[in-house]
Amino acid sequence: MKLYETSNIKNFCLLGHGNSGKTSLAEAMLLTAGNIDRLGRTQDGNTVMDFDPEEIKRKFSISTSLAACEWNGVKFNILDTPGYFDFVGEVQQALRVSDAAIIVLSGKSGLTVGAEKAWKYCEEHNIPKMIFINKVDDERVNYSEVLQQLKDKYGKKIAPFQLPIREGDKITGFVNIVEKEARKFDGNRTVTAEMPEGIEDELEPLREMINEAVAEQSEELMEKYFSGEEFTLPEMYSSLREGVALGDIVPVLCGSALNKLGISSLMNAIHAYFPAP
Repeated sequence: MKLYETSNIKNFCLLGHGNSGKTSLAEAMLLTAGNIDRLGRTQDGNTVMDFDPEEIKRKFSISTSLAACEWNGVKFNILDTPGYFDFVGEVQQALRVSDAAIIVLSGKSGLTVGAEKAWKYCEEHNIPKMIFINKVDDERVNYSEVLQQLKDKYGKKIAPFQLPIREGDKITGFVNIVEKEARKFDGNRTVTAEMPEGIEDELEPLREMINEAVAEQSEELMEKYFSGEEFTLPEMYSSLREGVALGDIVPVLCGSALNKLGISSLMNAIHAYFPAP
């Protein structure tokens, strides 16, 4: 059994409303890391996390389950929690041993009561959090509208890291908003691509949300922001890491657990921003 230094361990839980896709996300992460060789589905009763006969029968999580994988030399301990309020005790148990949390939203449902409760639990336990907007490949999802709901509720803490690129009825990649770089999906990874035409109008408001979050981290950055100066990438990444660790900044990423879109980018963000024990 491989031993890991404490600095190379990330303990985090998946929180959110029932049917937001937490178990599917855990399954997609395990597949992307190479721990499993096929993607299970809750509807088929063959996921790694929902192994209890009652969970298989009901097609939703009843208890918190744990799985581990390795990503870029770091061990991820993933705690998948139930979304239904009847099992909130299981959620509280997971929060006690987690150093961070991913709040999973369904892009179709937006900001739900379960997601709001998940945010509240993270605040009570004083742990960093990240939001993953799932199911963005569904044509009914309005990504900008979901982001606006988050901003209206939680203000300048919300920092969207990605903007989906839609070609026809398909999501083919995303724009890395921090670096202003387009990325296209290529299997389990993403590759650099040309920026789509006409996306600037949609991109700039989201870039402004990140700048506001970064500016809040220090007086020096606030002065730079109000003087109209651009933040450098090192300044942005340093401030984002510090802000996430303190709970002052909440990154928002997106993808589809069921279709394995954006999973490697999410895992890179966990690697970069979530604290070790």
